Amino acid sequence: MSEETRRDFLRIAAGSAAATAGILGGTRPSWAARERAGRGRSGAAGRRVAVLGGGVAGLSAAHELAERGFEVTVYERKALGGKARSIPVPATGTGGRADLPGEHGFRFFPGFYFDLTDTMRRTPFPGNAGGCWDNLTRATSYMMSRQGRPDLTAPFPFPLPPNPRIYSPATLLSTITSGLQTLGRLSAVEIAFFAQKIVVYFTSCDERRLGQWDDITWADFIRSDRFSDEYNKFLADGQIRNLAATKSKDASTHSIGLVGEATVWSILGLGNEPGSSVDRVLSGSTNEMWIDPWVSHLGGRGVRFDVGWTVDALNVSGGRITGATARDPRGASQTVDADWFIVSMPSEQAAKLMSPALVAADPKLADIAKLRQDWMNGLMFFLRKELPLTPGHVNYMDSGWAVTSISQAQFWSRDFAAYGDGTVRDCLSTIISDWFTAGNVNGKKARDCTPQEVAAETWAQIKAHLNDGGKTVLTDDMLHSWFLDPAITGSGTANVTNDEPLFIQHPGSWRIRPESKTAIPNLFLAGDWVRTPINVTTMEGANQGGRQAVNALLDAAGSEASRCRVHSLYRSPIFEPFKNTDRVRYRLGLPNEFDVLDTRWP
Repeated sequence: MSEETRRDFLRIAAGSAAATAGILGGTRPSWAARERAGRGRSGAAGRRVAVLGGGVAGLSAAHELAERGFEVTVYERKALGGKARSIPVPATGTGGRADLPGEHGFRFFPGFYFDLTDTMRRTPFPGNAGGCWDNLTRATSYMMSRQGRPDLTAPFPFPLPPNPRIYSPATLLSTITSGLQTLGRLSAVEIAFFAQKIVVYFTSCDERRLGQWDDITWADFIRSDRFSDEYNKFLADGQIRNLAATKSKDASTHSIGLVGEATVWSILGLGNEPGSSVDRVLSGSTNEMWIDPWVSHLGGRGVRFDVGWTVDALNVSGGRITGATARDPRGASQTVDADWFIVSMPSEQAAKLMSPALVAADPKLADIAKLRQDWMNGLMFFLRKELPLTPGHVNYMDSGWAVTSISQAQFWSRDFAAYGDGTVRDCLSTIISDWFTAGNVNGKKARDCTPQEVAAETWAQIKAHLNDGGKTVLTDDMLHSWFLDPAITGSGTANVTNDEPLFIQHPGSWRIRPESKTAIPNLFLAGDWVRTPINVTTMEGANQGGRQAVNALLDAAGSEASRCRVHSLYRSPIFEPFKNTDRVRYRLGLPNEFDVLDTRWP
């Protein structure tokens, strides 16, 4: 970003901050006054929408509604952007520099995202013809780091040309050696069985995917209990950490299979949005490159943001939502009045609103409380020197805590010296995906550790993976400081909790996940936990949930406005004849025709 462009952005951001201060500060006008003012502007009734939750789903819904002339207020209890937001490390900026940029976990944007990235294209950013979408930059490799063994680096060559920085003679030799070692440790039976299972899923009809494969775990599908430790680490859990941010024993086969299939097509250059690549990341902190410009743009279109408001209840009478009860930032009870309500909170928060009265009006809403969550939270290591391990993500395959990372400085347009005390040069942004398995060094579960123990154990696990084979890549003197996602509270005590867990697609979850449209005519649901085409917990799923909620609202309002596009994942025409055959077999109670090594029928 040029200095002139940065100044333009800061002017916009300052204007947005001033507008937000005006919205949130001072005496709050009554809802009656706001309604009169709103009707005076628009001359129309029945267009007030309360969006309850300001994460990606809520902001996506607000974006689509604002473009269609609705009066939108977003209520958010913590911070706009939800789990996608940047989290400044408090009191770390000195000499006029910004605080160090923390986060809930690193963001990445697969090439098969269409809807979220469409929203980003429609979000202006100074100097960018393609809006915030132009702030995405290509990651060109994936590194599988092994403890005590050579590391494997896989390139993402398409679209051409490939990145020449991926391989040096040493990394190429390591990759070839690692690949041969892995093949040598996997038996022919294991390789054949796994390959057969991939073909089974690829040729399964939609009815079988939802009616059979969604009911069993990925671990059961590929029979991880039958096979070697190498099979489990490489094929059961190792790869899906990045694909679906979950564990093979917890996630449904359909969820893992669907996003895995999309990734395969993406690597082959199929099913990607125009101009995209397999793996993309932002060229700076999430708030700077995306969330802040998005909020500023929506504010300019009349969207109001009430941050610090906690919604405690939805009031129902006569089969409709008549209002919501909320606490403002001072803790005072307020009534939220609107014509339409979109619940765009995380699933565990939405479940708290599903009172007996709501469930009586729509019994399906009771199932929201049955949805499950898991912990997947970020830990930032700020470094005194740049550490570009690979131009992409790193998976520490033998890590007990399922650690993954990305070195951010190589992708960022802004020098890290602009943050903190000026001595930080990189951020090794890591995610801990397993908080309930013993660590490699201290033997403790992450959830049982103090923040200091979490940082020390994660650092030790990463060093054990990188500093092997006679090489030293990561040393203690590189570490400037660390920052653990503040959603983890009470660490090291019996009261440890995670305020921002991740919805997981457990076996049978599709059956109980709600649609965006409810039986209550002015209530709609948005989030990656509602049924969406992408299915898996992702920012794309959250955006799709917001779009679906808006479409249902437009239908209920009898609006003539255009409907939001909701993209479906690519389907290879090669496999359609096999899926048609499988549909017949499924209805006859027969297994998939390629399921010849495992004919177990649940």
